[in-house]
Amino acid sequence: MHSVQTRAQSLQSPTMPSNEPPTVDSSTATNHQLIASTTTNIIDTTATVAQTVLKLAKDAGEVLKNVPYVKALAGVIIQIIEIRDEIKTEKERSQELVDKVSDRSKTILEGLLSVAISPRQENLGRVEGKLTKYHELLRDVLVVLKKNREKGRFNRLVNRKSRQSDLEKCNRRLDDYNADFLTDLVIHLYVTPQKQSLPPAATPVFLTRPVLPPTPEIMIGRDNERAQVIDMLLNNSPPHIAILGGGGMGKTTLALSVLNEPVVADRYPSRFFVSCEGSSSVSALIAEIANALRLPLANRDTYLIDAVLDSFPKCSLLCLDNLETIWDVGSMRSELEGLLSALQSRVGILITMRGTQHPSRVTWSKPSLPPLHSLSANSSKKIFERTCGADHPVDDFVEKLLDAVDGIPLAISLMAALLKEGHETSMSLWGRWNKAQSAVLENGGNDRLSNLETSILLSVYGPQMQANPKTIDILAMLAILPDGISKDEDAIDELGRHLPAGYDFRMALLTMQRVSLVYLSIAGASSRLQMLYPVRAFCKERVPCPLELRESITSFCIAQMDQFDNVTNSRAHTIIPKELQNAEAILMQAWENGRGSALVATACIRFTSWSLYLGNPNEKVINLALNGLINDLGVIGDCHQAVGKVHMRQNKLDEAEASFQNAVALHIQAQDIIGEGEDLCNLGEVHMRRNKLDEAEASFQNAAALHRQAQCGLGEGNVLSNLGEVHMRRGKLDEAEASFHNAAALHRQAKYVLGEGYDLCHLGEVYMRRGKLDEAEASFCNAAALHRQGKSFLGEAYNLSNLGQVHMKRGKLDEAEASFHNAAALHRQAKSVLGEGYDFSNLGQVHMRRGKLDEAEAFFCNAAALHRQAKSVLGEGYDLSNLGEVHMHQGRLDEAEALFHNAVALHRQAQDILGEGYNLFNLGEVYMRRGKLDEAEVLFQNAAALHRQAQDILGEGNDLSNLGQVHMQRGKLDEAEASFEHAAAFHREAQDILGEGYDILNLGRVHMRRGKLDEAEASFQNAAALHRQAQDMLGEGFDLCCHGQVHMRRNKLDEAEASFNNAAALHRQVKIVLGEGNDLSNLGQVHMRRGKLDEAEALFQTAATLHRQAQDILGEGYDLCHLGEVYMRRGKLDEAEASFQNAVILHRQAQDILGEGNDLCNLGEVHLQRDKLDEAEVSFHNAAALHRQAQSVVGEGNDLCNLGQVHFQRGNLDEAEALFQNAAALHRQAQDILGEGYDLCHLGE
Repeated sequence: MHSVQTRAQSLQSPTMPSNEPPTVDSSTATNHQLIASTTTNIIDTTATVAQTVLKLAKDAGEVLKNVPYVKALAGVIIQIIEIRDEIKTEKERSQELVDKVSDRSKTILEGLLSVAISPRQENLGRVEGKLTKYHELLRDVLVVLKKNREKGRFNRLVNRKSRQSDLEKCNRRLDDYNADFLTDLVIHLYVTPQKQSLPPAATPVFLTRPVLPPTPEIMIGRDNERAQVIDMLLNNSPPHIAILGGGGMGKTTLALSVLNEPVVADRYPSRFFVSCEGSSSVSALIAEIANALRLPLANRDTYLIDAVLDSFPKCSLLCLDNLETIWDVGSMRSELEGLLSALQSRVGILITMRGTQHPSRVTWSKPSLPPLHSLSANSSKKIFERTCGADHPVDDFVEKLLDAVDGIPLAISLMAALLKEGHETSMSLWGRWNKAQSAVLENGGNDRLSNLETSILLSVYGPQMQANPKTIDILAMLAILPDGISKDEDAIDELGRHLPAGYDFRMALLTMQRVSLVYLSIAGASSRLQMLYPVRAFCKERVPCPLELRESITSFCIAQMDQFDNVTNSRAHTIIPKELQNAEAILMQAWENGRGSALVATACIRFTSWSLYLGNPNEKVINLALNGLINDLGVIGDCHQAVGKVHMRQNKLDEAEASFQNAVALHIQAQDIIGEGEDLCNLGEVHMRRNKLDEAEASFQNAAALHRQAQCGLGEGNVLSNLGEVHMRRGKLDEAEASFHNAAALHRQAKYVLGEGYDLCHLGEVYMRRGKLDEAEASFCNAAALHRQGKSFLGEAYNLSNLGQVHMKRGKLDEAEASFHNAAALHRQAKSVLGEGYDFSNLGQVHMRRGKLDEAEAFFCNAAALHRQAKSVLGEGYDLSNLGEVHMHQGRLDEAEALFHNAVALHRQAQDILGEGYNLFNLGEVYMRRGKLDEAEVLFQNAAALHRQAQDILGEGNDLSNLGQVHMQRGKLDEAEASFEHAAAFHREAQDILGEGYDILNLGRVHMRRGKLDEAEASFQNAAALHRQAQDMLGEGFDLCCHGQVHMRRNKLDEAEASFNNAAALHRQVKIVLGEGNDLSNLGQVHMRRGKLDEAEALFQTAATLHRQAQDILGEGYDLCHLGEVYMRRGKLDEAEASFQNAVILHRQAQDILGEGNDLCNLGEVHLQRDKLDEAEVSFHNAAALHRQAQSVVGEGNDLCNLGQVHFQRGNLDEAEALFQNAAALHRQAQDILGEGYDLCHLGE
């Protein structure tokens, strides 16, 4: 017996059930005195009912401070009574409502105070649900009354009907609420005679209760945790395991799933499940354990704990569910730990408990199970599908709801159950969620497993949180922040410094973590303390945030925006991007609560600058600032300027211009010449976007004058940099270079390394245009060094991107790819979606050059997605244009045409006539490929008109070059020559030696067609010299290829072979599969001329392989055509016919009627050799029709010549003569003296 007593004493002598009157401890005695004092005051005083209730509420809150809900209920009653005399609007009705609340609450509070000192206090849990509903009702009443406290005649007049309606609703709800029932229940708890803690023999509840609840029907997303718990149960003797986590996370579900697992059942034949939810003391818990053990009444003496410990069978496992019910009451914690300590040597322990803390004095099994987290999107979806079955599919609204509940298993189950009932649709439930959020998710009950709000409320107003009410206030403040707070020590200290005295921020955060109201979210190197969305939504709606904390969080945000106002600061980039959503929420609530000011407006301006910089322009916050009542004209002007910049990014140029003009007017009025200068500079950028270069230049000049007047070298430098871009657009590279040099000098003088870096970058672009790649590379490298020095990820990324362009020009595709990837990494680090989109676009160009069209297409699609995300219509337009070029290479002309049309629409939307011109240019090339020369010509002319309007001589030069190609196809060599010469003049004026090189190359082709081989050779050599100067190996390769064709025409086959080999080497060096394929095809023709048919065949087959690799069906078609010619020479007419037919298929697929015409012509020659004159005639007629459609005079001439041979073989000499004469006329028209020579020869025959 002695050992039993010792064991009982080790539990710190908990109060045991007995028939003796309970011993009253000192705290209970104090409560008795307080109640007695209150009762005396109530009898003696002549105060009003409201004063009485006020006193009762304060006492109830103090006496029952450790009981959930009671303190919260008392607090809201106090606020309602205290607000009574402050009401200004609808005063009489509002005060009647306060009096009704006082009357209804008086009896309830008296009953609660009486129960507080009775032995039945543990049974208060039975009325928690009722108290919660009453608390929620009174909170809504308080919100309505606060609205009627507002002063001012205006506020009294506005929404009067709405205020009256709200009061009537509150009155009805109070009338409907069964307060009498609640009162009766409280009184019943108090007046029912206390019975022995043990259930009476007549009602042996414990005898009918199951020892272990069944396995949960659904348990998804906890496989890892389940496996770990089972492993610990099987490999520890005895095991001591805690399943921790927030409310509704599925702790009980996991525990029951494990307890019912067969391998666990084999190891622990005796498993007991005890819910702690109804136990309000340790002694009550011991009694519940005894009930679970089915301990006979005869064995329950004074030392019940010893009987319980001795009753556990061997290999037993005890699960204590919801242990936080007792643990959270601080006064019971030590006693509970004593019980657990005594249990741990006798039985395996598995507890479930809200929060993250393990009770001490227990040796918990290792490794500890981490607190349960929210489920993944996939697991959430599976729970919904398992719950609903076929009754409700996962649609868009279900997806939104699943996302909104943030992976809380309880919320998902309740949501699925609601939809399974079939009383509403997912769309209507989503609509209700947007209005009431967590209150929507209930199944008619009010306990923690039936109502999401009840589950959250248990955590928010639990004893640990109520131990310091200011912790709940801080929770309400954190609910304002959608992204929580950084776990960084400095960030926590900084926010803590902004809080008023008396708020222990660190302790509050620790408490919130312990009860799982906030959780640690880790993403990469970033750690943040966050709230799950339903918890945050509940706190925002139900937990009021004191004004002093709202002002504190606002001042913190203002200080943060002020400290990190420089968007290029590297340290700022480690902080602000993660805080931007929080800043938006803080600033918006400041304006919405009437707490705006010039300081808040300035923070809004800086917030907008960051949102623009990061590629996600946000105008909501700055618009609130504009609509706020601020008296500072300069700040209002700055707000208009910020709005204008957002409109610029959104391509709303009219709105942007209006905003900047408003800013100019306000800054003039405020005598802020620096602000006015910035406005004029912004207006200049609007004009630039509209391609109004004269207006842009005038704006920049005026802005420079103002900055000069203000002696603001920094501002003047920025303006000169913009002026340099105007000169670049006009092709005035000397003026542009001078502007950028001057801008760099001013930025250097102002010690603004970032600005100087951008100036050097622009200088590099000037050198690129001039073909001075070494100087360009040096400028970009120097610029990158400055941006690195200034820790500007964005600037450094811009320079790397330009360096990649230099490598592209040199044909160093590996280096280019590396540069673009590095640029993308920096843009990603800087959170610049816009910049990363352009990097992806450049990477697509690299893959285009390599002939990897699938990879190119993927990059362009990703670039378009990023630009769409950044709301950059301009960027998306260029991406679609690039995708169109991919489809052009693949012969998918319909898809290409659609993309170019879409790109035109986007550039038109962005008022970007430059981009629109380039897309019309691309559309013209589509029509060229289809042989629709009239349509192509119109498009090139329209493109030239747009480029002329934009003063873009470079673009206009390209348009003229393509017009020359149209004239070439029509055999109009004079017009073609004139177009190429004009294009060369424009490119020369723009100092674009690359473009000039291609124009001279095209002039050489004109000379080739005329048979002027000397002039052609000179042109190709000059073109090669220019391309060499520009370090453009791609262009130089094309020049050598054309030069080889001159040698072919002169029958200098050795020289031709050398030229084609050199061209192939250059194309191989720059990894241009397409170019190399063309060179090998030409080499094959050299071998054909030499009669080396084996070598020719091998080269054509290799060329076809390369063209296939590059997805160039056009080139592959020509290779098959040449292979057919080889087979013709060998007399293998079947193989020749097959090759020509395959070539026809490819050219038809590519919509290349010119190539298809050539193939049909070759097929006709096969038929001619087989003496199938009818089939030959049909082929030649079809070929002639296609060449006529393609306006190919040379091709049609060849077809007529072949038709003449058909008639010659039939003996129809008149028809043959007429055809040879027509063919000669066409060749003469096309200045094709070679073809004309063959026609005359046939006439001679």
